[in-house]
Amino acid sequence: MAKTVEEKGRIAIRVPLNIQETVQRAAELMGTPVNAYIVQVVHQHALDIVDRDNMKNIALSELDSEWFLQQLTKPQQPNEKLKRAFSNYHRRFHDPSNHPLIFPATPTSAA
Repeated sequence: MAKTVEEKGRIAIRVPLNIQETVQRAAELMGTPVNAYIVQVVHQHALDIVDRDNMKNIALSELDSEWFLQQLTKPQQPNEKLKRAFSNYHRRFHDPSNHPLIFPATPTSAA
């Protein structure tokens, strides 16, 4: 069976030296060549933008549209599971004690 070869395009860019150094460092940290790193990051970002644009074009049936509008005008109260999830999220991402690498706002004296 013959193996198909994927066609490749080329994108050439020039960037300020500080950006190049940052990208090289990030690629090193990820353990990947710079070209592969750039392709991965740019491709993911491009997919995110395309997905966001596609979300503007959602078509709902008349029944689904009515249900959606009803949910917007008469929102339900959060249930216990949602309250726990919000509490866990807030504790995880907003509680400074969960972020040991973040330095305190007020410096301690070296007595």
